[in-house]
Amino acid sequence: MGNFKKIPILVVIFTIISFSILNIFTTKTYAISQSISTDIESLDENLYPGIKEKIKTLKSQYPNWNFKILYTNIEWSEVIANEYVGHNTSPRNLIYNSSNYQEGWICNICEQKTYDNGNWHCASEQAIKYMMDPRNLLNTSEIFQLEELTYNGCDSKVISSMTKDTFLQNYSEKIAQIAKDNGINPYYIVARLIQEQGKSGSKLTEGTGYDGKYIGYYNAFNIGASGNTKEQVIINGLAYAEKQGWTTLESSINGGISFLAKEYIKAGQNTLYLQKFDVESQNNGLYWHQYMQNLTAAQTEGTTLRDTYINMNAMNSEHTFIIPVYKNMPSKACEKPNETSGNTITTDLVKVNVDSSLRLRNEPNGDKTVGWIYTNEIVTRIEKATTKLNGTYWDKVQKSDGTIGYAARQTYDSEAKYKLYLVPVNETNNESIKKGDVNGDGQISPGDYVLIKNYILGSISLNDAQRKAADVNGDGQISPGDYVLVKNNILYGTTL
Repeated sequence: MGNFKKIPILVVIFTIISFSILNIFTTKTYAISQSISTDIESLDENLYPGIKEKIKTLKSQYPNWNFKILYTNIEWSEVIANEYVGHNTSPRNLIYNSSNYQEGWICNICEQKTYDNGNWHCASEQAIKYMMDPRNLLNTSEIFQLEELTYNGCDSKVISSMTKDTFLQNYSEKIAQIAKDNGINPYYIVARLIQEQGKSGSKLTEGTGYDGKYIGYYNAFNIGASGNTKEQVIINGLAYAEKQGWTTLESSINGGISFLAKEYIKAGQNTLYLQKFDVESQNNGLYWHQYMQNLTAAQTEGTTLRDTYINMNAMNSEHTFIIPVYKNMPSKACEKPNETSGNTITTDLVKVNVDSSLRLRNEPNGDKTVGWIYTNEIVTRIEKATTKLNGTYWDKVQKSDGTIGYAARQTYDSEAKYKLYLVPVNETNNESIKKGDVNGDGQISPGDYVLIKNYILGSISLNDAQRKAADVNGDGQISPGDYVLVKNNILYGTTL
């Protein structure tokens, strides 16, 4: 046999497979031709159904908003197939292990297997479709995960407000300056940091190391922090920080922002959506170059951005959004996993109208507390209850930090004084108030004229939106005449 060296057949097969896969992905990565257009009118509705109509609706609400179309030139089926990979090893998309994401949200291949620190499941194909379909994002609740993230000015008061009572509280000015130097939206930076570490920070932002190792190192953006256990995540993140020399929280923030600017935003992945779903082929290819595995990360950070703009009265300001479209998209928007018929999906914004706080429960009238919402906090209402349980409506809402739970929309029937706890937000200053619908439940019922009567008698107070709805005859006052109009509408069907 001479000097012939026997090579194990498995090695040969692995080499061939690896080479073949490399060639396949190389071809797909760099041969694709993509383009961006601001010409919304030329968008072909037959090829991209429902997109143009939704953009026009948003444009009519917000004339200062601008839209770009990213023609990805990728088949929709190919996108989903490449996102739905990594089963039983390292899934490309994970969903948090909570009561809000069960059954249809969880991959039926990996099933109940957990990943990362044990708190994550592999996301289902349907969940990926729902989160990636741009038609599900073209509304005021979800649109900001599509906002272009280049620098467009900064209000120091807003940054201070966003960082207040968080681990970033003393770093607002530094974040604003670093973001400006790198040409990045500073509000996005704060949203990303809070998304990564939570409001109180974590082991990666404390400088205390882990198990006596890596003391004095920080990794605010979780770069390189991966693993299948909490210990692995922390150790790998701190090891990366040591390698980069991040010995202060500020240096970690500075390094992380520079990383984001170079590796993502200036490389074409300049929206939260494109950072989560790598479908932009400018520099880094396709699919693999995603910022994190969390399927809902772009949605959560986009919500924080949106709330920031609402609080600073900047929803009507100029914003630019990049809308990705795919070849052979489904004729209708992909449905949310586990849709229920008992509630109406509204995804509207509501402001919390309570004296201090309102409890978030695990289910309608549930006995487990999952969080709290506070006075004047703005949250997304993702399901509006149509029937009462235990004397009130239980709406499903999502906080800007991603917490989802059920909150009482109004006082219980047993309470003497009525109050609406979840008040629709006037985003455009041209809010459409339904005359006579004083309690804001979308219907005109006896409860509405009772509210008008009690207000006239001085036993209750009404907020601005309720007073507008109660002033049915439009004379600027709430009087017995308004009460009679609502009552006659219910009893005799008269027009309001």
